[in-house]
Amino acid sequence: MDEAKNSAQAFQAPMGYVVLFYLLLLAWTVGSLPVIYGTFRTVGFQFHWISASIIAFVYAYTWFWSLGLFYRISLDGEGLVTLRSLRRELQVPVKQISRIEGSRFPRGFGFVKLKVPRETVYLFCLRLTGQLGALLRGILKANPLSVAVRF
Repeated sequence: MDEAKNSAQAFQAPMGYVVLFYLLLLAWTVGSLPVIYGTFRTVGFQFHWISASIIAFVYAYTWFWSLGLFYRISLDGEGLVTLRSLRRELQVPVKQISRIEGSRFPRGFGFVKLKVPRETVYLFCLRLTGQLGALLRGILKANPLSVAVRF
């Protein structure tokens, strides 16, 4: 078999970067809850249960979405892209990735956005060079119809 066909590329965001993100999210959650609780305690929960429900929904949705941010991406020789997050693993054929957007921040700090069927996924990114840059170029090479922005 052809060696290029069996080769795989992978990138994993630095764990310190990922841990820092979730620690900041945890600090925001823990730090804002006492303020919100204090406000509801003075005005009472009885008549503000709708507001309390909305705030609870915002916390739950923020954590659900954040746990779905991908920290690892790999591209195998068969053209299958595998993305991993704390919440799930997603496998997408490279031909179904229609758009790759680099971070809006300088030097690729933040997230890389990938448009896959039915959703847009976000990948932790500290820099768009090295392994990640090579992997994304491999995706673009395998799928010339894919659009690259800020890459």
